[in-house]
Amino acid sequence: MRRRTAPRTPKAWLSARLEPDMWGRGDGLIVLVSGVLVVIGLVMVYSASSALATTRYGDATHFISRQAMWAAVGVAAFGAGAVIDYHWWRRFVVPLTLGTIAILAVVLVAGWTVNGSRRWLRAGGFTIQPSEFARVVFIVYLAHVLAKRGEALRSFKTLAPGLAVVGVGVGLIAAEPDLGNAVVLATVAGLLCVLGGARLTHLGALALCAVPLVAYAVMGTAYRRRRWFAFLDPWSDPTDSGFQVIQSLLAIGGGGAAGVGLGEGRQKLFFLPEPHTDFIYSVVGEELGLWGTLAILALFAALLWRGWRVALATADPFGRLLAFGLSIAIGLAAALNIGVATGVLPTKGLPLPLVSYGGSSLVANLLAVGILFNISRQRGVGWGCGS
Repeated sequence: MRRRTAPRTPKAWLSARLEPDMWGRGDGLIVLVSGVLVVIGLVMVYSASSALATTRYGDATHFISRQAMWAAVGVAAFGAGAVIDYHWWRRFVVPLTLGTIAILAVVLVAGWTVNGSRRWLRAGGFTIQPSEFARVVFIVYLAHVLAKRGEALRSFKTLAPGLAVVGVGVGLIAAEPDLGNAVVLATVAGLLCVLGGARLTHLGALALCAVPLVAYAVMGTAYRRRRWFAFLDPWSDPTDSGFQVIQSLLAIGGGGAAGVGLGEGRQKLFFLPEPHTDFIYSVVGEELGLWGTLAILALFAALLWRGWRVALATADPFGRLLAFGLSIAIGLAAALNIGVATGVLPTKGLPLPLVSYGGSSLVANLLAVGILFNISRQRGVGWGCGS
């Protein structure tokens, strides 16, 4: 006779999917560094945006109030990533990936356009940028595929299908156009394939095939072509294509070693375009000086270092590759944003993770940090450098 079991309550269902010890010993430095970056971001967003918000909306707190709301959502996303076993994401990776591709396609058809880019979906007064979340989903997908294939990745026939799926995502993001996020995702994919054991000759051949496409994407579009030449010589067109870079360099250079003081920056007063988003690092440089910019660099370096420590301490191939991918994505996005602000890279629209204004970027990156923390908890990675 079949034994009857009591029906499962919602609480029991949830408990079965969460780890028994929800806040076990994990890498506390990941949480600390991320939290400090978010707090710095809130302070600098208000400083950088108050004058602009007053002029546009008649309310100096317009941007910071929204960023604070998204920070609360981001904390919830971090909590979800931290307490849900990271293997759960692998179980639903196929529907998550297909759903993400579908949403990216919807963005191209019915997305909200700003400054010539169609990257956002609007509903109920909220604006979401799906490409920020897509980056996390595709990293989960690629980590799953690479971990599953193992040594078979030495064959291009085995490697190609997984890369093709990610390639579709990269193509859809680039078509928005959002070249910054597309470059981050493509670079992370390539590095994960190297770490996963794929042949460098195969990846090198794919990279060579991509060079003409990237060159066409840059030189075949008028505004990107102007940005490229402005990068090479911003002073050749100081009032148009070189304006952003010049104002950014003036802001950073004007801050000196100690800065002009929090809230006292001048370049944000309608000289530096959108100072609270892509060029917030420039505002940090002017108001907090060299020491402020070095502190930001040190915090991102610490986050990347701890992420790699987590990855190296994880025996599970999926968890190891996932930790590598999430860490690289945050570090690379930060490097690209800072490179643009300092004139080392051509201008592109990419926020500084955890710091710049933008709800989607903040929530997606805090979710990624939460997943990274969850991986560290299962490996017992603690506070110490040698742990």
